[in-house]
Amino acid sequence: MESISYSSESTSSMEKNMSQDKPRQTWSKRWDFILSSAGMCIGLGNIWRFPYLCFKYGGGAFLLPYWLSVLILAIPLLILEVSLGQSVRKGLMASWSTVPLFKGIAFAGSVLIFHSNFCYPVILAWVLKYLISSFNARLPWATCDNAWNRDGCKGILDEISNLSNASTLNTSTVPRIAWNHTNETNTMSSAEQFWNYEVLGISSGVETIGNLRVDLVLYLGVVWVLGYFATFKGIKWSAKVVYFTATVPIVLILVVVVRGATLEGASLGIYQYLTPNATMLKNPEVWISAATQVLYSCCLGTGSLITLGSYNKYHQNLLTDILMIVVSNGLASFLCGFAVFSTLGSMAHLQNRTMDEVAQSGPGLVFIAYPQALTFLPLPQFWNAMFFLTILLLGFDSQFVYVESFCAFFLDYIRPLRTFHKYSRQIFLAFSSVGFYLGGLIFMTEGGVYVFEMFNTYGIAGWSLFFISACECIAIGWVYGADRHWDEINRMIGPSKIRPLIIFMWKYVTPILCLVSTTEIYLH
Repeated sequence: MESISYSSESTSSMEKNMSQDKPRQTWSKRWDFILSSAGMCIGLGNIWRFPYLCFKYGGGAFLLPYWLSVLILAIPLLILEVSLGQSVRKGLMASWSTVPLFKGIAFAGSVLIFHSNFCYPVILAWVLKYLISSFNARLPWATCDNAWNRDGCKGILDEISNLSNASTLNTSTVPRIAWNHTNETNTMSSAEQFWNYEVLGISSGVETIGNLRVDLVLYLGVVWVLGYFATFKGIKWSAKVVYFTATVPIVLILVVVVRGATLEGASLGIYQYLTPNATMLKNPEVWISAATQVLYSCCLGTGSLITLGSYNKYHQNLLTDILMIVVSNGLASFLCGFAVFSTLGSMAHLQNRTMDEVAQSGPGLVFIAYPQALTFLPLPQFWNAMFFLTILLLGFDSQFVYVESFCAFFLDYIRPLRTFHKYSRQIFLAFSSVGFYLGGLIFMTEGGVYVFEMFNTYGIAGWSLFFISACECIAIGWVYGADRHWDEINRMIGPSKIRPLIIFMWKYVTPILCLVSTTEIYLH
């Protein structure tokens, strides 16, 4: 056991070869790492998953399992991953070479990143289509007179007109119109028809892949071209881009929060979003969902944070950085909940519907419910454009890191890839981007959304994140030695009072909870 260490004697020949190359890039400023990491964590999961989970699982009571999961899962794992990368400073594969028995963790995390690089740009392509459509004089998802509309369509503009007419009459004799397509046979809102038939062109099932959606193929190409030019020069260049993509969305979210809070009926959404329902805490599904959200949102288990940490200066205070990343991620999730449910509460009030009927999770919230709600506002084009621009920037942050992590894994692991040409990084990134783009075309077909759901459910999130995280804790806590690893942290940042607590978490609490969650998710 004592033969395993951070010294050069324990590294592989691959690591020795790396020492002969030019020095590894480092962040120019400390804030480059913080913003890049926070930008990766604050993504689509904050705006389309956290608010719905909070609403579904007890409102304000859900915050208890969420923040407990942050304390006992996220923070110990963040310290483990960032410190491992920062101490070795050679990338994912070299980092886990310090514990040769668990080098497979590096490959497992890279598989998740590989899958993410197929799926994540697909969402951004959908968002880009909505963003461009938001500049139309008449929002295409607001009416039923388009070429893609089918029988049973319920137009949003018609609904707004009916509500306006009803408001001019005696409200005691003319009830507010209730619009719920689930209560009417063969009816569907115009927003839902736009999503299903114009954006996706959805087929009957995964067995019917159908044709490519030409416009989505173009938008996916735009996403990858932008992603390439944001990352092709390495972290010093992408960090400059992140200063924009990580800060502007927060400003936009604050604008939407303020606007949403002033809407009639917004209090309905905010009340139901935050009202504690302590009885829900008895349900194990609530705790599993909170833990899953924390791991997914913080990108734990993928190795991305190890890669980002490997670009830190050796003596950078990683504990303070991690605290800022965790707090910013939690506050962003909370603000997104306000933005989403204040607006949906207003829509529920106008249409005399319940919050359960308008609240949805995942794509349904982002691409159906929220555009539908924003259409009821004055200047709906502006608010829809603001919303989808926010999502696009949030998504780009995460995509930059996934691409960087994928490239860093191979460039660090396979020496010829980084030495055959002075522009080897740019060439490898270009070939990788083209490969991911071509592979992602399967999602741009009429049956692609079914393939996307399978990739997203089984290839990116779920039990795999918990299992990899448990293996990380076992590798450092027991095989390498938690005390030995913390000694390395001491050499980087000095002594810390939280040492006994974090070591206890690494060895017992965090891995046990991850394994229990893995079993629970796998069996169900």
